[in-house]
Amino acid sequence: MDKAPSPNFSRRFMMAIVGALLVAAAVRAPFLTDSLWYDEIAAFLGYSINGPWGAVGTYYTQANHVLHSLLAWCSGAALGVDEISVRLPSFLAGLGAVIAIAWLAIEALGRDDKGIRLAVLSAFITALLPIAVLPATEARGYSLMMLCSALMTAAFLRGLRTGTRSAWLLYSVVCALGIWSHLVTVCVPVFHALCCVAVLLRSQTRSNSAADPKSARAGLMAIGVAAALTLLVYAPILPAIFAIRSEFRALDGNEPTLFGPEGWMMLLSIGGSWNLWASLAALPIAVAGVAAASRDGKLRTALFLSLGGAVVALVFPLLFGSWLYARFLAFTVPGIALLLAAGLLEINARRPIIARALAVVVAAAWLATLATIGPRQQIREAVMYVAQHRTPNEGAFAVGLPDDVHRWYSVPFGVEMPGSGPYGKDLATRLREPAAAWAVLLYPRTLSDAADRLREAGFVEAARFPGWIDQGNGEIIVFRRR
Repeated sequence: MDKAPSPNFSRRFMMAIVGALLVAAAVRAPFLTDSLWYDEIAAFLGYSINGPWGAVGTYYTQANHVLHSLLAWCSGAALGVDEISVRLPSFLAGLGAVIAIAWLAIEALGRDDKGIRLAVLSAFITALLPIAVLPATEARGYSLMMLCSALMTAAFLRGLRTGTRSAWLLYSVVCALGIWSHLVTVCVPVFHALCCVAVLLRSQTRSNSAADPKSARAGLMAIGVAAALTLLVYAPILPAIFAIRSEFRALDGNEPTLFGPEGWMMLLSIGGSWNLWASLAALPIAVAGVAAASRDGKLRTALFLSLGGAVVALVFPLLFGSWLYARFLAFTVPGIALLLAAGLLEINARRPIIARALAVVVAAAWLATLATIGPRQQIREAVMYVAQHRTPNEGAFAVGLPDDVHRWYSVPFGVEMPGSGPYGKDLATRLREPAAAWAVLLYPRTLSDAADRLREAGFVEAARFPGWIDQGNGEIIVFRRR
């Protein structure tokens, strides 16, 4: 294969990437102080708080995004535990993704002017993209998925192009780290493996195949090494994962489906946002990106390798009865950023004024979405409301899912607030307590029966705290007994 030209990066290019990083940091920073939401607290209290072995050696729910749990422990141990420190690994991974996606663009098109333009624009798009911003401001493994998927696809392209051991070794290591961050990341190397197999099969039937069978075999070997490394890092918890294997199937009836809101959000992601209007604003750019890829084989290959893992991910709910949230497809963000950058460059080559107008409109739509989205789940504010309004003789309790995540905030606020068991199982006991005057209800849509029982027991709504996570199911209601 021909090697891409490799002149030194210009000072102007480096300054542009630094500018994209500054924009990315400025857009993400305001979210870092939001209240932690259920999954963030449950993961830290369940795994990270128990030290490095608690992070890498225990697994009793899918809440453990292992690499992030380990990094969250490191951050908390070094800086103290608060919203910012717990989210810092994701924040830094989100900034790293800006650079990684720029590298992916260069590996896709080379270091000539075309590749540099795509890299710079991809970096700025990643800086503003809501589906890139939100994972980078959440103490979960999604931002690491995004970073690792960009790195692995860039390394894969480099390995195909140069055949160097260093490129394939980097690919193998990053694959393992990405899957260690979130199991669904495995869809990326699985798709790459399918592509390599397809190349080998085609080479046996077509003597003039443009694809290189030698590179495909090297890719499969690197994926095999990645599989071995993944098994190594997961070795301490493989028995635990096997023990809860039924949890990976949609057996309860309350899991997200592809034909519901989460599936709709997956479709909207192609426009860079889970908001309908912000996504539609970017749709013409995405269409132009598809047109550009239809004429550029290198771009088409990069997009194919970056986005194809989504097809593998969809197989699990469709054929194996599993389930997916839209945020589980964070590994597609690099491909979406490339697609939108290529589309904007395509429009700019033909109608520069229209391209600039579209860029302004789309950026404004994305920023407006981020500015108005609000917190995921306001557990801190709900507990604080009770702390500020209750009298010293009034008791309080919480109703929620299996983990008593409200205690993350009730303890420092000095409020004794016991839980009510998983899904309100012990609610009757709490209602019989004469001093119980306040109740904090998490997930009121899921726990609608608990809300009805509170009202029947003489509790009335004192305050509502909206939360956008899970299509607004992050809302919290504070009740007070009449």
